[in-house]
Amino acid sequence: MARQENKFNNQRTPFMKFRKTSIILTLLCLCFCLHLGAQEVGDEEVIENPEILYSSTPKKYEIAGIKVEGVTNYEDYVLIGLSGLSVGQTIKIPGNDITTAVKHYWRHGLFSDVRISAEKIVGDKIYLKIFLTQRPRVSDIHFNGVKKSDREDLQAKLGLVKGSQITPNMIDRTKIIIKKHYDEKGFKNAQVDIVERPIAGKDDLVDIDINVDRKDKVKVHQITFTGNSVLKAKKLKRVMKKTN
Repeated sequence: MARQENKFNNQRTPFMKFRKTSIILTLLCLCFCLHLGAQEVGDEEVIENPEILYSSTPKKYEIAGIKVEGVTNYEDYVLIGLSGLSVGQTIKIPGNDITTAVKHYWRHGLFSDVRISAEKIVGDKIYLKIFLTQRPRVSDIHFNGVKKSDREDLQAKLGLVKGSQITPNMIDRTKIIIKKHYDEKGFKNAQVDIVERPIAGKDDLVDIDINVDRKDKVKVHQITFTGNSVLKAKKLKRVMKKTN
């Protein structure tokens, strides 16, 4: 009996060892999984490239970072300063803060495209990315329909030089100055058209064509006096004889 019992015990030992090892491994795995679950719950949620829906309820975020892309000849801090946004500032998304920042860029007139997006959201912190497309600079200026003497006068008045940046305000100002110049010379119906011609291989430069059509000079056909009771009409006309 002793031999049989001993034999039975020897047969059970490997199974018992395996079972004991299995239980220990299971417990270790369970503890490890619980530890991982605690890390996931404790960490803040990270959302990469979130889609902002302007129909959703506004939520407050703290700006944790701002990046600028698309412009290389200005320092980032200068470009960020134009937006009115700053790291540490609390903004509402969706809200007026981003819209106002975009308007700031448009108001300066230096950019042809402005986009502000959320790069990522970590908890209640937001990382912004500002993408800007800078307006091109003047490579060369060509006057068409303008006499040499007028060209020299206009160049002095316009202050439009090579290397200057083209903005909508600059285009409008150039048209006004040219029209006024010809208006004073009697060409009241002068038309001015300004064309920006891209240069192949140079996206940041354009040639400017200033096309002027003076039209016919406006002349005085007849002068009529009304309400004159002191001087004769002939005498008044004699004084205005040089009026063109």
